[in-house]
Amino acid sequence: MTDLGWNHSAHAWIARQGEAGDVTRVHALDAPMLAHLPASGRALDIGCGEGRFCRMMRARGLDPTGLDITPALIAAAKAKDPDGTYVEASAESLPFDDATFDVAVFYLSLIDIPDFRAAIAEAARILKPGAPLLIANLTETVTARPRGWNHEGSHWVSDGDVLRYIAVDDIPLERPVVCAWDNIRIENYHRPLSAYMTALLAAGLTLTAFQNPPYTGPDSSSKEKFNRVPWAFFMAWAKPE
Repeated sequence: MTDLGWNHSAHAWIARQGEAGDVTRVHALDAPMLAHLPASGRALDIGCGEGRFCRMMRARGLDPTGLDITPALIAAAKAKDPDGTYVEASAESLPFDDATFDVAVFYLSLIDIPDFRAAIAEAARILKPGAPLLIANLTETVTARPRGWNHEGSHWVSDGDVLRYIAVDDIPLERPVVCAWDNIRIENYHRPLSAYMTALLAAGLTLTAFQNPPYTGPDSSSKEKFNRVPWAFFMAWAKPE
């Protein structure tokens, strides 16, 4: 595949995710994301993709709306969930009134959003006072591809079949990074954790939980990666009352 972007990669992404989702979601991030959801109310999944987490939130008793800028993914979400609510729109300009949602989530979607500061400010705007904003994201170590790296996939350095270390460069510098795997080729954004924290504080939100969730699944290679390098993080923030 030579084309770049979510529309070009949507079919491969949907096939890769299936109904269960990938190992990072299933065996690390689902647990804290689900544990911090409110028991009921309106939920907004910003960057919902094919709608997996919206379907999970509905199963938990919430009334979810999924939003994504990629037409092919929104079409897939509607096909999988005909009774659900899915909106094709930009995270940086949410088409909703102030203080209308009881929870908002960025589930591995902030790394795809060009103007993440605007997206965070918009998420804070549409939340009701006291409502949580839940974020799952890849760590800065995982996204900081080294200078001159010749591959678009993983930047683990190996000795044969043995992983030695993950190579990184320029962690403080925000920049786009092309990633490719399983016929998926997209542009993510590397940002230092401080950039996200500063934007969330600037939006007037309060941090209530932070963790690097451990990998809980059976795959030994995934377990090794999660144990050797913080692979993903979960944060819960709250809009002040």
